[in-house]
Parts: sequence; structure tokens; C-alpha cells
Amino acid sequence: MSWLGLEKKVIIVAGGGLGIGRAICEALASEGARVVIADFNDEAGATAVAELKAKHGGEALFVKT
Repeated sequence: MSWLGLEKKVIIVAGGGLGIGRAICEALASEGARVVIADFNDEAGATAVAELKAKHGGEALFVKT
């Protein structure tokens, strides 16, 4: 159980493929949130989704924006 209460919440992170956005996605996924990564970089977005699913077993989706 998350102390932030993020289980089953869907959170969209703009610029979530790299840098600070990616770190935010990691933190949210570790707390049980479902993460939508909005980024223009296809490779970074796909890599972020794969790593989030592998590390945290949660749900993640990449949307090119």
C-alpha cells in the first residue's frame, strides 16, 4: 500500500521519457500509479515503458505528443 494513495490512479507525465520526467514516472510507478508517458521521443518513451513494467510490474503507456 502506498502512503500517497496512488494505487489505480492514472497519471499523465509530459516529457516522461527522459530526465526529470522519467524520474517522476519511476517514483509514481513505485507507488502503484498507472503512468502515461507523453513525449515526442519514440525510443525514450518505449524504453521507459518497458523498464517501468519490468521494475514495478505496473501499467505504463507511451503516447507520442
